[in-house]
This record gives sequence, structure tokens and C-alpha cells, in this order.
Amino acid sequence: MAGHPCLGTRGSGSGSQAGRRSGGTSPRVEQPRIWPSPRNVVVEVYLPQGVADLFYGIAMRTMTTAEDVLDLFKVTSPTEVAFSKWTGDATKVDVVPHVMAHRVSFVYDLTPEDVERVCNATKRDRRNHALGDVKRKEAESVTDIVDWHPAFAFIHALHYAIESLREIPTWLEFSRFIRDDPKANAMLWNPACQMARTVSDAPDGPSWRVAWDSVRWRLGNAYYSFLREMYVVSNLRASGLDIRVHPLADALFKVDFWCGRTICSLFVKNAKFHKDNEGRKISPRQLMRDAAPKFHFHDIQLDKATEWGRVHLPSTEQLREAAERLRVAVQ
Repeated sequence: MAGHPCLGTRGSGSGSQAGRRSGGTSPRVEQPRIWPSPRNVVVEVYLPQGVADLFYGIAMRTMTTAEDVLDLFKVTSPTEVAFSKWTGDATKVDVVPHVMAHRVSFVYDLTPEDVERVCNATKRDRRNHALGDVKRKEAESVTDIVDWHPAFAFIHALHYAIESLREIPTWLEFSRFIRDDPKANAMLWNPACQMARTVSDAPDGPSWRVAWDSVRWRLGNAYYSFLREMYVVSNLRASGLDIRVHPLADALFKVDFWCGRTICSLFVKNAKFHKDNEGRKISPRQLMRDAAPKFHFHDIQLDKATEWGRVHLPSTEQLREAAERLRVAVQ
């Protein structure tokens, strides 16, 4: 096992200071920010231009919180039961506070071109190929890893990575992030290494290489599925639709993304794995069919990929049709 990434040392996190004070006096904004005081006295507050722009940007940024998700989707008996079971699960003691505190914002800044650049990187650079040289039949032969469900869903780690890095990472960048970032390491990298080690050490277990390849197959497919979803979300938002996402909605309520009261599902026909680790045994229709007002549902289904190493994306026609249907639904 010498040289395997699971045995490598984690990054120290040391480096140059992110920001330095600049000399001189910062310019004032031309117009003061004004707030009324409790005694009806107007107070003028002057902020340096950069600070004022920062506060304005935060205030105006599109954001989705876990509370937004609960307000919209925890409105039926099945979703209430699912949420209660999840929050009461002893294995989710670290998961629940993380997901409930997660705010989606940077995802909404992504453009289709941003996602395309990362997708194309998987073709140009073998190191960025999420599946590497893993053989599918061999990887899917390790039943314990096929059925493996870590406490943090893969989608939790993927959303955490994109909001932390403030960019959509290539596979190489994502794998480094989950290895070197302490929180991401605990969420996904360490559990993955432990799972591969447990399986390979078992009596009659596979070799370490086969066990790790099986884990890599799971992680790589989840990563590709996430890229595919980000491509659809960025395209639909570019068309003017207010598409929203959140890992709570995704992993718990099986909602890939939504627009108003239209719930969207994106999947590949006959795929063994979905990005949430286990395929979609439960659909959002089952969970929210009794909601009032009712939800609408839209599926985007792709045929299986035919080109190795290329992220399987929906066609321009599929995206156009999805945008048209969603636009009608939200009117």
C-alpha cells in the first residue's frame, strides 16, 4: 500500500497571509449609509468603498438556507417523518448541524462556461479523470462498497467544497480538498480510506487495490453527477429562471433542484449510482404528492454515456425544453 493517497500526510494549511493592510487612508463612499436610531435621530455612517461594496454584495447575493428548504418542502407527513428520523439518527450527530448551517450562494454565480471548462479538463488531463483506470465490472463486484453509505452524503462534501473553494473544482482539486481540508477529510476522505481498509482486511476480502478502486468508482461517479447537475442549473439560471439547490433538499428530500413549486430530477437511464450514494429508491413525488398547494414535477432523463472520460451532459434541446416547461410552470 506504499504510496497510496490514503497513507499520505495531510497538508499543514500553512501559507502566506490572505490579506495585508495597505498604506494610506481609504477613500470614503460618496453617499453615506443611513440608519434611523431608536430615538429617531439619523446617524450617518461612512464606510471605506471596498467595505461598503462588500456589505452591499452580501446583502444582494442570492442565497438558499436549510430553513428555506424546510419552509418549502417539510409540509407533508413523509417529509416530516424523514426530517425527524434524520435529526434523531445517532450516526448523524455531526451531519445535522453542518447541513443545517450550510448556505448555498456561490453555486448561483456559476456560468455554463465555468462548468464546461471543468468538464473539458477531464478529457485533456488523465489526472483529472475521476474514474482513472478503474474497471467498472471489478469495482462493482465489491458489494460492501457498492452498498456503502457514509454518514455524510457525497453531495454534502461536494457542496461544501464548492462553497469553500469559491469555484467548481476539477477532480484533482476536489480530491486534494477532501484530503487536506480537515472538515472535508472527516466528511469523506477518512471514511473512504477506512471503508477500503476494512473491506480489504476482511477474510476473503478483495485486495487493497480492488477495494480502493471500488471506492474511487463511487466517488468519481458522484463527482460526475454533480458536474452534470451544476451544468443544468447554470444553464437554466442563465435563461432567466430562479433555479435553487441545497444539499438538505437533495440528500433528504430527493430534490435535485427546483424553481418555484416545480421540483426537478436529473438522472441517467438505468444508472446504478446517483450522486446521493444509493440511486433513487424514493422519488420526490412519493414524498410530496400530498402537498397543498401542490408541487409540479419535471424529469430530465439522459441515455447512458457512450464515451469514456467525458462528463455526460444534456443536449441543448433538452435544456431548451426544460427551460420552456419550467417557465410555463412558474407563471
